Amino acid sequence: MTEETRHIIRKIGMKFLLLAMVLVVLDLVYRFTLYPKDREKYCTLLTYSRIPVQDSTDIIYLGESSNHSCSPLDEDQRAISEMLGDLMPGHRVGKMSKDACHAGIFYDMLRNIPRKSPVKTVVVTVNMRSFSSEWIYADLERPLQKEQIMMKKAPSLYKRMLLAFKAYAHWSDSERDKLVREGLKKQTLHLPYYFPYKSASDWDHAIGTQCYLYNGEKVSMDTIALTCHYIKDFAYHLDDGNPRIRDLDKIVRLCHRRGWNLVFHIMSDNMDQIRTLAGPDLEFLMKSNAQYIIRRYEPKGVAVVNNQYLVRDRDFFERGFPTEHYTQHGRMASAERIAERLKEEGWCAQN
Repeated sequence: MTEETRHIIRKIGMKFLLLAMVLVVLDLVYRFTLYPKDREKYCTLLTYSRIPVQDSTDIIYLGESSNHSCSPLDEDQRAISEMLGDLMPGHRVGKMSKDACHAGIFYDMLRNIPRKSPVKTVVVTVNMRSFSSEWIYADLERPLQKEQIMMKKAPSLYKRMLLAFKAYAHWSDSERDKLVREGLKKQTLHLPYYFPYKSASDWDHAIGTQCYLYNGEKVSMDTIALTCHYIKDFAYHLDDGNPRIRDLDKIVRLCHRRGWNLVFHIMSDNMDQIRTLAGPDLEFLMKSNAQYIIRRYEPKGVAVVNNQYLVRDRDFFERGFPTEHYTQHGRMASAERIAERLKEEGWCAQN
């Protein structure tokens, strides 16, 4: 190497070093000036991660709208997490609950809980709809992914640049529709008996273009639309390639590192209505997927509370679209099952 070459390399190195120093200074200036306001503006989820310290909670419940939605006819308007808290004397149960959240968001919430928090047990909502293409590419992903950027363990200025350059899902309506359609085609179906449809897309199309249910019953187009929603939301086979499974895996590893007890709470879906509208084939798939969660995570020390069949049709107060929104009876039944499992595991004080 000639002296001239070494000189050029030194000059380039000095420029990179100077650039790095400038970026560090800019990051420090931004962190102590505009960043607190930007974080408050773009990331409300971080406030949830402070709850365990502020409220001295030792049990934290992570949920989406299923936690706090209630019927206007309910006399008891408490959330599932609040009912759980009342069933756990001697413990403080806190909640991290926001509409449309899923395992990926829950992981970021948990990761940002201060290490000196009193948390001992984490209860994570597992909403089976969240594994489908319909939810993975939902419109509500855009604001949530913006918040996830601000929750990253990364330099403050870098996170702000990611927001500025829209390094998150910001699909147009047509792009989202295309992603959902392609995703439904990838939700291929392999039942252990003859089944005429190869994918959720084929099944949805077949039912959606007629006015008959699987058993030949003639119904209204509104009922057909609801049936198709169920098919799109639940006609899939879970495996380790699903992004939500990867998120649950990360939650398991995080809880192991933190020494937290972990509960996965499989939410009830309206199995009565699903059996009537979509038939035993979709019910078979849904039961299989719940069992996949149990088989995958129970051996890893996770307590899986499978409430898939717990809430009956009469306790789903929204009738025109698949939800996990229950009346007070459904919410209380869910809370009681979780409390029972915590006691069985010895993760709570016996009274």
